[in-house]
Amino acid sequence: MSPSATQPPPGFELVLHKDNSVSERFPVPAVGLVIGRSSECGITLADQLVSRRHAKVEHVPEGLHVTDLKSSNGIQINGVAMTEGLLREGDSLRVGHALFRVAKTAESSIGHSIISPARAEEIYESMVSEASDSRLPILYRAAQLLGDVFDLDDLLAQILALIFEALPVKRGYVLTLDPDAVEPQIRAARSDEKGEQGPPLSHTLIQHVFDSKDAMLTLDAQADSRFDQAASIVGHEIHAAMCAPLCGRQSVVGVIYVDSGAVSRRFEKKDLELLAAIARVVGVAVENARLYQENVERERLVAIGEATAGLGHCIKNILTGIRGGGEFINMAIENKELKYVERGWPILRSSIDRIDNLVLNMLSFSKDRAPDRQLADMNALVRDTLEMLGPRARKYNVELAFTPDMHGHAEIDAREIYRVIMNLVINGVEACQESGGKVTVSVVSAEDGCTLKVSDNGCGIPPEILPKLSQAFVSSKGSSGTGLGLACSYKIVREHGGRIDVQSEVGKGTTFTVFLPCEIRSGVPTQRFETSG
Repeated sequence: MSPSATQPPPGFELVLHKDNSVSERFPVPAVGLVIGRSSECGITLADQLVSRRHAKVEHVPEGLHVTDLKSSNGIQINGVAMTEGLLREGDSLRVGHALFRVAKTAESSIGHSIISPARAEEIYESMVSEASDSRLPILYRAAQLLGDVFDLDDLLAQILALIFEALPVKRGYVLTLDPDAVEPQIRAARSDEKGEQGPPLSHTLIQHVFDSKDAMLTLDAQADSRFDQAASIVGHEIHAAMCAPLCGRQSVVGVIYVDSGAVSRRFEKKDLELLAAIARVVGVAVENARLYQENVERERLVAIGEATAGLGHCIKNILTGIRGGGEFINMAIENKELKYVERGWPILRSSIDRIDNLVLNMLSFSKDRAPDRQLADMNALVRDTLEMLGPRARKYNVELAFTPDMHGHAEIDAREIYRVIMNLVINGVEACQESGGKVTVSVVSAEDGCTLKVSDNGCGIPPEILPKLSQAFVSSKGSSGTGLGLACSYKIVREHGGRIDVQSEVGKGTTFTVFLPCEIRSGVPTQRFETSG
């Protein structure tokens, strides 16, 4: 039987059933829809039994007509394998593992879409496995932000900016809900509308998403029966709107809400799919940040064992970057295209450097040890450090400068002092990264010891933080710092019998002065410290 040339108005939908419950509804448009594994299909199924373009469903006077598109595993209508056939209300259609039921489209469901949490997971997996998916670069950039940005409010603001770039939205919000809070809190907001009074968002739609955990889209909120009498919708002239849940491991920790403002603009199903995929990634990051903050706000941890949970946040974010880079490496292997390696390797390299620095600080701080003093060249240590950190400094437009000493040799534990120099220079670069700046390092030898100075013209350290810099997990960087680097440096210098002095002014910069009482020997040939050993 072939489809009729004259198509009636859409009146049927395919209802996807999973675990004996409805997972998602797909209204069949007048032009029909294609089911397949490709992200370009009207219904995308992440199923190895499903071909890229598996079957097509079209309207006919009697109901729906389905045609197998020469797939590998065929289709079943009411449990019988067929190449084509008629679908009436109540009939079943199996494509791969997916089971659909044919139903008449309810009037209230026309013009909106719903994506369940399980379906959002499938959509995400399909996007990352399809190299040709045009939405993949957006997910890649979102994953990159999760690996690079550690302040939660800054992260959510940048995620929202990315959504505005990728989707045709006029207003957007990211809200989070703390366990003990009654109302969600707005953590990021953006609007292209002018002259608004109050928060122009649909509390009704947001509450629907918190309750159901489903991502939802409505093309005409003014006429959608789910939102009758909602003052937020009428008062702010909300038409097309989308909302996706930020799902943690056990519960919804927030939502991403966007709408078209007063402009009548049509969102597509693929827009909701992308929003749901981004929300899936961000939800875990929000939960991790919240757990980390809860740990930090307890009594300042006094031992590494107590800090394990807090460090988990930092490590998980680094692993997010590693996974993001790894996905591109996998794509390079599968597609044999070098361009994906060029995208993924910088993410992996940056994440490896960060976790290496974190682990070394943890090891140095975890136990007291007597320095293994040997003759070393302080000038060479500084040069090796600046060479290592050069790419990071250039990334943030930070200049590195060094004033060496003519005779800078001393009997010190070179590996440990290298860690001190590394931590201080990293702090200087990060203090300048917002608007660029300069970090200057100098070495001065004297009869009684060696002095190292690291100065920057960055943001400075708040006065209330200065007396606590030697304590573990005290940081002026908020959620972007662990506070281990400086604490580790103070410990190493103390073990050498030295001291660290600091002078800082907010908005002008900071200078760390390290004095190491050690034997200075002049005229000794330079012995470079190898950082790879």
